[in-house]
Amino acid sequence: MRRLVVVGRWDPVAPDVAPLLTRQMRAFQETIRRDGVRRIDGPGVLRHDCPDSPAVDAGSDCFLYRLSGRQVVPPRAVVELKARYRLWVHYEDGRWQVVSYDYDLIPN
Repeated sequence: MRRLVVVGRWDPVAPDVAPLLTRQMRAFQETIRRDGVRRIDGPGVLRHDCPDSPAVDAGSDCFLYRLSGRQVVPPRAVVELKARYRLWVHYEDGRWQVVSYDYDLIPN
């Protein structure tokens, strides 16, 4: 998560993403960087009540992270952002890879 959100460069993240998800995950990383999301608020939590995603063999276990940042909105306003980010992982080829994710902004 630190490499994805705080560092914000693709190369350190790429090996941890399943090939079929690479394009979407890379676009997601660019979007959160552009939107100003740069912090992880606390450690990730393993949850057992996440929505299933059978298309990518992701069950109801996922990791939940709280993210935050600041978005500058012209002319001079700054909006504080809070978000929920869930990751589903799968063990394949001797390592864990992200197979699905979702991201929701939490209204202030």
